[in-house]
Amino acid sequence: MAMIFFEPDHAISCMRRKGVLRASRYEYRGSLIGRIAKAVLGVRDVFDMSPDRIAYLESVEALTCVAGNARTLKKEIEMKVRAHRSRVLKTIFVLINSLFYREWINDHEASSLDSRRYSSEEYAEAASFILHIYASMFPVDGMSLAHVDTDAAGKNAIVYERLLVAAIRLAKFREAEQLIDGLPYRADRKGGEVTISSIDPDVERAVRLGFIQRRTETFIRQFHLQEADQPISIRTLIDTGFDRGSFDNLLEIKDHPVRRFVLLMPAIPVVFDAWFTTDELFRDEIQMLMELDIDHFGTFDDLVFPITDRISSLDVLKTQRYFNFISCAYQRRLADIQDAVEREELTLTSTLLAISHEAMVEHMQLILGNEDKAREVIELLKMVPGDGHLDLQYRPFVDVGGYYMIAPHVVAVSNLVRNTIVANGFRSAAIGSKDLMIHSVTDALRSAGFEVESDLKAKIAGQKLELDIVARRDDALILLECKNAYHPVSVHETRNSWDHIRKAGKQLDIRQDIFADPANQSKLFERLGWKENSKCVVHTGIVIANRVFHGASLNGHPIRQAHELINVLTSGCITAIKGPEEESLSFWIGPNFQTADLITYLGPKSIASDQLAALDALSCRYSIGSRELVFSSYVLDMVKFDKEMRERYKP
Repeated sequence: MAMIFFEPDHAISCMRRKGVLRASRYEYRGSLIGRIAKAVLGVRDVFDMSPDRIAYLESVEALTCVAGNARTLKKEIEMKVRAHRSRVLKTIFVLINSLFYREWINDHEASSLDSRRYSSEEYAEAASFILHIYASMFPVDGMSLAHVDTDAAGKNAIVYERLLVAAIRLAKFREAEQLIDGLPYRADRKGGEVTISSIDPDVERAVRLGFIQRRTETFIRQFHLQEADQPISIRTLIDTGFDRGSFDNLLEIKDHPVRRFVLLMPAIPVVFDAWFTTDELFRDEIQMLMELDIDHFGTFDDLVFPITDRISSLDVLKTQRYFNFISCAYQRRLADIQDAVEREELTLTSTLLAISHEAMVEHMQLILGNEDKAREVIELLKMVPGDGHLDLQYRPFVDVGGYYMIAPHVVAVSNLVRNTIVANGFRSAAIGSKDLMIHSVTDALRSAGFEVESDLKAKIAGQKLELDIVARRDDALILLECKNAYHPVSVHETRNSWDHIRKAGKQLDIRQDIFADPANQSKLFERLGWKENSKCVVHTGIVIANRVFHGASLNGHPIRQAHELINVLTSGCITAIKGPEEESLSFWIGPNFQTADLITYLGPKSIASDQLAALDALSCRYSIGSRELVFSSYVLDMVKFDKEMRERYKP
C-alpha cells in the first residue's frame, strides 16, 4: 500500500511482473491476496491508476475466489503423496513413460475430471509438479524412487489417475495466474465461475491460430517423411532385431530384489559403435529435425549446429537415440509376454532406468567421443529436485544423489534440442552471429523490388537507432522489427515471446514518430545511399519467427510471422482443399506483386485478419472443487475456413 501510495502504476506493474499477487506463492491463500486487491480497489479514486492496472487488480480479486478450492486440491495431492510416499514417484514416472511410448491420443471433449481429456505433455507436466510437491515435503534421494506400486495398473490405478488429474487441474489454476500477470489477459467472476480471456480477443485468436498452424506444419512434414524413402526408425530396428532373434540375449529376467527385466548391453566401443556413434540419422532424428525446421530459416543441413562450444544438436540427438533404443528394447520384450498381468507388473518394475553417475559418464563418452562432452551433456539434461522449476521434458535426468532416474521414452520423443536451448538460455548462440530470419526476410523484400537494408545503425534526430529491416518501394517506407524465438509450449514461454513483441512495439513507436518527418526520411535515405524521394508513408511491422501472436497487433503495429511475410512477397498464394485435391489460391491484387499487397498485408484487412475471423469461440472448462475455471478460447473449423478462403480468393 505504501508503494502504491507513492507511485501506483509503477508499483502495481512491478508486482505484476514479479508475480507478487499470485495466491500459489502463499500456499493458495486466496483471502490474503483478495484483501490486498480489494483494499487498493477501494481507494482507486484517491490514487492516479491507469485503467489496465485497475483491470489487473480486478482480475486478481476475481481469481482469488478459486484459490481456496485450489488450496484444497493441493492438500489432496499432498495427502496422496504422503500416503504413497515410498512408491509414488517411480510409479507415476513409469506411467508417464508408457503414455509417451504408446503415443497417447487424448479426447479434448472429455470432462476435466476424466483422465482421457489430457495430453501426454500435460501428464508430463503433472508428474514434474508432483515431484516438486514431493521435494517440498521430503528429501529426494535414491530411496524416493526405489519402489514401484505393482498394483498401479490394477486395483490402485484409480489412485494415480486421480493424483495426476488433480495435478493437471491445479496446474491450470497456476496457468491462469501467469496469464493475468504476464500477458494481456483478465479474469472475470460470475457466480461460481471465473473466466480467463484476452483483453483484445485477437490476441487469444492469434495464439490459438499459431498453435493450429504449428500443428499443421508438423502434419505436413510427417506426411512428406512418410512418402519419402527414409531410413528406418529405432522402433523398427528393434522389432526387426527381435523378429530375427538378434536381440534374444539383450534382456534377461532377474527375480531379486524384484522381478524385472535387466538390460545386458556391455559398455564397450564395438557395441556402441554399431548404433549410437554414427552420424547417419535414423527416421526418428530426421523427424526431430523437421520439428526444428518449422521455426528455421536456413537449409535442412543447418539444423545440425553448435549449442555450446562442445555440444551440437547432433550430440543431443545421439543421446536421445541411446534412450530410444533402450526404451523400445524393453517395450518390445514386454510385448512378447502373453500374460497381461505379468506384462503390466514387469512394465512397472523394468521400464524406468536407474543409472549411476559413473555409468552415465561412461556411456555418454562412448556415444559422444570424449569425457568433457559426456559430462557437459549430462549437466545440461540434469534435473536437481531442489531447483525451482522442474520439467521432465526439459531436464529428464532426475538426480537422486549419485544416480539418475530416467523415463527413457520421455527422453526419446521430447523436442530435446529445442528444450535444452530454451532451458539453458542458449537461443542467441543457436541463432549465431547472423540471424537467418532477418536475412531471409531481407532477401524476400529485395526480390520483390524493394530497396532494403538490415541491421542498420544510425543517428537521426539526435537518437541512436538500430533498425532490423528498413525497406522502400514506391512511396512506402517499411520499418520492421524482428524477434526470433522458438514456438512457445507453455504460458511462461508465451510470456517471453510477448515481452519480445512489447519491446519491438516500443522501438517502433519511437521510429514511427521520427520518420513521420520528411526531413528525417531524407537523412535516412542519405545515410543508406538511396535517391531522394518525395515523402513516404511509414508502415511498421513486428516480424516473429514462431506463429504465436501472428495476426494480432500492438499499438497499431501488426504482428506477422516471417514465413508468412516471405510468402506474401514471393508467391502470394495459399493452399485450399478442393475435394481430394489441393488448389492454390492467390491473394495478390493482380498477377504480379505490387507494393499495395504488402501494405494490405500489414493493415487491418489482411489475409491474417481473415484467418483470425474464421476462428469460432470455445470455452475450456476445468473443475476446481465446487468452482469452475473457464478459459475463453477459439477453435478453427477447417472445412468452414477452406470454404471461406475459396470464396474470397481466386485460383
